[in-house]
Amino acid sequence: MICPHCLKTIDDGATVCPHCHAEVASDAARPRLVFCDGCGARLSPHDRTCPKCGRPAPGILSTAASASDLAAGKTASFPRLTQAAIEAELPHAEPVTARSVLNDSLDPCATNVLDRNQLDAHLGAKGRSNDADPYHERKRPIKAIVLSLLCIALVGGGAAFVALDPLGVMPSVYAWVQQSASDMFPSRAGMGGSSTTEDQQAEDAEGDSADDAQAEPLQDEALSDAAAFERLSAAYDAIVAINGGERFADAIDSFNASYLSSSLSARQQASTGAYDLREELQTIMDDLDSMQLAEGSAYEEDRDNVRQLAAWMYERIDAICASWDVSLSYPDGERMSQHQDEILRPMRAAGNTARDNYYAHVSEWEPEEK
Repeated sequence: MICPHCLKTIDDGATVCPHCHAEVASDAARPRLVFCDGCGARLSPHDRTCPKCGRPAPGILSTAASASDLAAGKTASFPRLTQAAIEAELPHAEPVTARSVLNDSLDPCATNVLDRNQLDAHLGAKGRSNDADPYHERKRPIKAIVLSLLCIALVGGGAAFVALDPLGVMPSVYAWVQQSASDMFPSRAGMGGSSTTEDQQAEDAEGDSADDAQAEPLQDEALSDAAAFERLSAAYDAIVAINGGERFADAIDSFNASYLSSSLSARQQASTGAYDLREELQTIMDDLDSMQLAEGSAYEEDRDNVRQLAAWMYERIDAICASWDVSLSYPDGERMSQHQDEILRPMRAAGNTARDNYYAHVSEWEPEEK
């Protein structure tokens, strides 16, 4: 006998396995397995009908079965399945044997290799060469080639239009770009001629040449000491007036009040005072640079000192204008508070060096008549 738990051989009459010490029931004590004759479901020995198909359990239709069991099953009229009935319903087929599978009628050399003639005929019908791959059809990238040629043609046509300008519209385009840049950055207007058109540049060049021709006779004429003192005093007074006057204070107040305004027109109007002061200081520095003093003049040091005072004042107002440039670069209706750090960055970078130097030397550098 074999132990049902450890599957080892034990004595036929043993009730306990000597190997795994499990209890082993005898054949008489083992529960009998009952299966439904209709669906094959496993039944309990106490079941009278199959819980799945309702067929009476084996033995219910015997003479010993009670009428109550038959009434509970409600399927007493079902025929009892027998082996003969099952075989009668199955199709009759000859048993499969090794001889029937490995018969001599099958050609062991026969394979599923494609016929060469059929392949050649198929290739010839599609116009392929014999060297072409019959299993992978080659696709020609016609669309990609057409799109590439179209892109090249568009780029080349655009470059040719800009270079040749057959309609003569490029000068107006250049002028529009320059005017837009001038409106966006008004403090850069007039520097290097970037905001003027070609015609205006030509006119300015003609005017400059005429002015140079008229000034040539006066280039070698040096100022006398009296004239030099008068011009230096006027320049010094103008610089001091700008620093201590209301215009410089108004420029600072206008910036503090309007640089975060959402209205672009309000910012443009408030910035004009700072730009005007910077242009005025630039004019003073240009006048001092063009001043011709006599050789060995006693006012050379005074000219350099006044020029330095003007440069310090220019640096102070230029920092305000640089911040105005950033503020005016944003369109109308923009929320300016989110750009505050960017707008104030030029003024913070400039610091107070120019102001401190100006106040440290403005009194001692006042020109005196010699």
